[in-house]
Amino acid sequence: MLRGVEHGEGTVQTKNGLVHVAMQKGTLTSISESSVTVKSADGWTRTWTLGSDLRVFESRHTLQPGVLKAGSNVTIAGTTSGTGDSETYTARFVRLHEHGGMQPSAPATPPAGTPSPTGM
Repeated sequence: MLRGVEHGEGTVQTKNGLVHVAMQKGTLTSISESSVTVKSADGWTRTWTLGSDLRVFESRHTLQPGVLKAGSNVTIAGTTSGTGDSETYTARFVRLHEHGGMQPSAPATPPAGTPSPTGM
């Protein structure tokens, strides 16, 4: 349903009342210990505060927030508060669309009967 969405906001009903939420797909253009800035394909740019309960993942792997680097393609989602110039976006989830560190590792020794790379 949200496959083609670049960015958006909405309000959801929770057991604790209404919560304003937002999401954005784009490229991390800058990152600090407390925030990231994401630029969507249409040029829309937003700075997100990194929440204390931030979850970062790629595929089915949970990662540490330290893997976030400028240039990474992400989808980020969280809550919003305030209005106008005082509006704050707080990230709760970041999904990496690519991450070089998650390559599967080769087994230390190949299973018996497996040809070697040189064909011997």
